Order: sequence, then structure tokens, then C-alpha cells
Amino acid sequence: MKPGPLTKNPTKQQVLPPQQSLVSTLELALQLYTTGQLAKAEKLYFQILKTDPDQPVALHMLGIIAHQVGKIDIAVNFIMKALVARPDFIEAYNNLGNMLQEQEKLDDALTYYDKALAIKPDFIEALYNRGTVLQRQKKLREAVASYHAAINLNPDYAEAHNNLGTALQDLGELEDSITSYHMALNLKSDYPIAWNGLKISEKANRFLQSRDNHRTAPLTDKLNNTVRATTDFAIHEYYLTKGKPFVSYKKFQKAMASLPALIDGEISLDEKDQQPAKSAPLSKKVVALLHFGRSGTGLLHSLIDDHPEISTVPSIYLRGFFNAGVWNKIAAKEWHNLPARFIEEFAVLFDANSPKAPPGRLDDDTPFLGKNEGMASVGENRDEILSLDRDKFYLETLQMIKSLGKVDPSSFFQIIHAAYDKITGAKNNKHTILYHIHNPDDFAKLNFIQHTQDARFILMVREPVQCCESWIRVNFQDNNYGNLVHQIITMLFAFDQDAFRMQKSIGIRLEDLKTRPEETMRSLCTWLGIKETPSLYQMTAQGKKWWGDPTSPDYSIIKEMSPFDTSSIKRTTGTIFSDKDQFILQTLYYPFCVRFGYTEPDPVGFEKNLKEILPMFDDMLDFEEVMLDRANIKPAQFKHSANYILLRASFKDRWDILNEYKDYPNMITPLNIT
Repeated sequence: MKPGPLTKNPTKQQVLPPQQSLVSTLELALQLYTTGQLAKAEKLYFQILKTDPDQPVALHMLGIIAHQVGKIDIAVNFIMKALVARPDFIEAYNNLGNMLQEQEKLDDALTYYDKALAIKPDFIEALYNRGTVLQRQKKLREAVASYHAAINLNPDYAEAHNNLGTALQDLGELEDSITSYHMALNLKSDYPIAWNGLKISEKANRFLQSRDNHRTAPLTDKLNNTVRATTDFAIHEYYLTKGKPFVSYKKFQKAMASLPALIDGEISLDEKDQQPAKSAPLSKKVVALLHFGRSGTGLLHSLIDDHPEISTVPSIYLRGFFNAGVWNKIAAKEWHNLPARFIEEFAVLFDANSPKAPPGRLDDDTPFLGKNEGMASVGENRDEILSLDRDKFYLETLQMIKSLGKVDPSSFFQIIHAAYDKITGAKNNKHTILYHIHNPDDFAKLNFIQHTQDARFILMVREPVQCCESWIRVNFQDNNYGNLVHQIITMLFAFDQDAFRMQKSIGIRLEDLKTRPEETMRSLCTWLGIKETPSLYQMTAQGKKWWGDPTSPDYSIIKEMSPFDTSSIKRTTGTIFSDKDQFILQTLYYPFCVRFGYTEPDPVGFEKNLKEILPMFDDMLDFEEVMLDRANIKPAQFKHSANYILLRASFKDRWDILNEYKDYPNMITPLNIT
């Protein structure tokens, strides 16, 4: 939970003393701040302090400005000075609490929220922010009370309804949680965090109702008609049926049909702005690369990089290009501003050291993505930083837009790659784009398919239990149970996605790439329709030597990583999952493991194991016991949490399919290696 936005200075009537010149200067400074002229506003506030060093509003606003430019310690210092000058300054107490909360000083933050509320008990922002601290401290009942108090003052406070839903979700009060999410969404239908929370609570609640043979009226009936008509609602309904053959595919198609029409994203140029084409035709063929836990997508991407027939940009920079709202954001102004807004939004493509996080999943904010992916230490001596000339990119993309006469998400996506290739010196006309879409949310995947209808998918895979243990390692160490659960669920539903029914798709085993690189790459070349080249056996990014993923346990700062080193696929399983945990997962993965050659067929043993694991879902897994002990949470409370129930609901969804079909229909097909 995050605190609310900072509250600004008091109104003119609250400024003391009411000297007209001071009031006018403060109003001018606030106007400068509000219009984004921070440097001018800051200068004016400092001028005020020269004549009145203890002016509380000026001190307070200097704190807000310092916070906005990332100078958190200076910001805190200014706010504290403002409070010394004016002890009843409730906005300053609230903002200081927010800043301390950002610094993880939760007890101190709570103290300042309480000081604001002692002066003004109905200060709604402080009530909301107090709730966020209490929720982060796992004082859920107190958080619920604080959110209720805020909602009583303002029933239209969507953020408070959402946070209340999350707190109730953690308490296991799922129906009340769902009601709160519905209230938030009825007020604000395009609210991704609320939709994400709702899907967790609703799926967990449906599981409990089914298990207990208890049925109530569909809770989605509480959403108003406006919300129910949105794409988000269609995707939500798809999520609730995901993995159930035939039923989920119908919901998938319905969600696809709910997307905005292609023409809605199209921008046409006036005839006077159009120019003849001066470059080769754009690449139309697109192949999207999906991950399966830690399955080596970065490795495969680095091997395909620099191929004369494949256009691809580094890392996972563009993974969020088809996310909800991204096109509207970069295309918000006139068409000729589109390149500049793309450069701003995807700054890491132009400087791998950029701290700005490109669009990604809701729960995947990644500042310094390029640096973290090893793109700021490439080349033979690890001393080169990947970059792209912004001015050249702007001019190239602008020219290509003019030559088309119109632009939409699909054509601009192609333009990005064409401009990238030209600027980086590609000599060949590249006919295929490799798009490292990585782990898109449902909207991004649907939107991508809609705009690139002939696209194909590659899913990199690895022995699933070993792969899952590798992927959850960091969240297990950090005791982040919620994120860990979602990682396990993501992998359980990754290999029989409905998208694979619509698009040509293959799965490539990391083990084959590591142990049979020539045969695997030749077969992949045949599937892609490209020639085998020496570049396919070298790890590069933007044509420069890439030294590997710095987050990999096998990464070394003193020696080179071999692309075909087998240490990752030989790693012993069992550092997180016990024998019992592995038995459950291996049974649920059995059809996948047979299809991809990780285990020999044993249908009789499989049916026996399937019956054996069902009652085990009611017990805690051994890795959960470890996390529970660390968190010092009582088992009853833990078992009532939505994430705990969600994991069982997902296990049961997979079990039901296996019990009925003895297989997963629509599983992705392995690459045929010859």
C-alpha cells in the first residue's frame, strides 16, 4: 500500500499573517509549482525565506519540491522546519508522514498522521495514509477502521475502498473484500490495482464456495452496467475461467472482441504532411518470446540478436508496449509528437543507465532496467553502455510515419524496429521482428494479438519444478508470500494458454539449447524461416558482447559465461521445495513433462498420484511452513489469507482438468529438433 499524494500549502485564507504582498507572492509561487515550473517556484520560495526565514508555507512547499526531485532527506528537513514554525500545520504533518513511510520508517510516519488527526479528526488524507501504514504493519483490523473512517467522510473515495478491499482480503473476509473492490470500480472503472485485487478475492471465494457446496448469487452483479461493459470486466471473466478447456477459450474470444476497434488507435496525416517512402518496407512478421519462470529467454534473445534477418531491440525494454493506456499516452498529442513521447516513455532504449522504468506489468516496476539486465556493461571489456541516438531516432521515425500517411500501434511498433536497425547500422533488410514480450498481462497479450494477428509465439521452457524453484528463490528469501504464490500459479498455467490455439506456437527446452545447440538452432531457423549464421552461437545485445543476466546465480564479474554452460540445468532441486512439495507439483506438471521429455509416460502411476495429492491441498506445504515461522503468523490466520486460498484454487483447477482429461488439452507443441 502506498500513501496518498502530498497535500499542498494551505489556502490564502489560512496563510498567517495575512500580509497582502506575502499572500500574492505565495500565490504566484504556487501557480509556478502547479504548472510544473519547479525551479522558478523554488527560487521564489527561497526569496520569501530571505525576508521571513520561518515562513511555514514556503518551507513546506520547498519540502514538497525537494521530494518531487528525489531529495528526500532535504524534503524531510524543510517539512520539520515548517512544523516548528507552525505546530498546527496539518498538511505538513501528513506529508511528513508520507515521506517517512517512503523511507520505511513506519512507526514515525504513524506518529505524524496521528498528530494531524489530533488537530483535525476528520482530516481524510491522514486517515487514509494512516490506514496504509497499519496495513503494511499487518495491523489489519486497525487499518480497516481507518479506511472506514475515511470512507464515512467521503463515500466516493475509490482508493480507500480499494485498500479496504485488500485489507479484508488479507483477513480472509473475501465477500466483504469483493464488495469493497466493486465500490472502488463502480467509482473508477479503469483502476488496475482494484481489478487485480478483485480477481484474487473472487477466484479464492469461488473455490471456497465450491469446496463447501455453498452457492450465492454472482457477486459481479454488484458492479454497475458501465463497469460490466468494459474490456477490463471481459478480461476479468476470462481470468476466472483460465485453464478450463473450451469455456476459457470462449471467454478469451469475448475478451478479444471487447478490445477497442483497430481503427480507434489509428492516426491519419493530412495529405500535405505525407511524403514518399525513402526506406525499405517495414517488417511484418512478428515472433513473440514468452518466459516460463527462469527458463532462459534472455539467453535465446541474446543468441538471435544481431542476426541479419531478425530485427530485435535489447532486453525486455518493449515488453509493455501493448499495455493498456500506453498507446494513448504516447499518441496523446499531434502525430509529430509521437516519436518524442515514445523516447520519453521508453528512455532506457536510448540510455541503458536510465533510471526511468519502461511500462511493464502492474506489479513489476523496474527502475534501472537496463543496468539490472547487464546492458550498461557490454562489449569485450564490459565498459560499454547500450544507447541509441535520440535525435536520429526522432527524425527516422517521423520520416517513416510521413511515408505511411497514417500510423497505429502495429505500424509504429514496426517503425520502432526499422528505425532502430537503421541507426545501429544494419545492412540487411530484416523481414522478421523478435519481440521479447516476456510475461505480459492478459490485456497486453490480447492487444498484441489483435494488432499483430499473424504473430507467432515461442515459449522457452525448463524442467518445471527446478525452474519454479529457481524463479521463486528471491521472494522465498524475502518472505514475500504473495508474489511467490503468483509466480507458482503463472508457471502452472503457462503452457496451455488459449493464445496458443490462435497463433502458431512452439516450446523450446532450455536443456536442448544448452546440450544440443547446433541441432536446436538449426531447427529453430527452419521454423523461423531464417538462415543459420555464426551469430546464433554468441551472446550479444545490440551486436555487442553481452555477459549474461546479473541476477543469475551463475553470473560472474571475473569470468565469461558460456551460453551453453549446463550448471543451471544440473542444479539440484530441493533448496525450497521438500519431497512432498515436489510430489504435488510433479503430479500437476506430469502431462507437460511427458510431452517435453522430462519424464517417461506412466499413466497408471499418474492416476494413482493424482488421487493421492488431492487431500494434500488442504494442508500447508512445507515451504509455507518455513515462511510462516519466519513471519511469526498464526497458522489459522495464514490459512485464511486470500493468497493461500488462491494457490489451492489454482491447484484444484489444474487437478480438475487432469482428472477429467488425464491431460492438458491445447498444450503447446515442442520444437521438432532434427
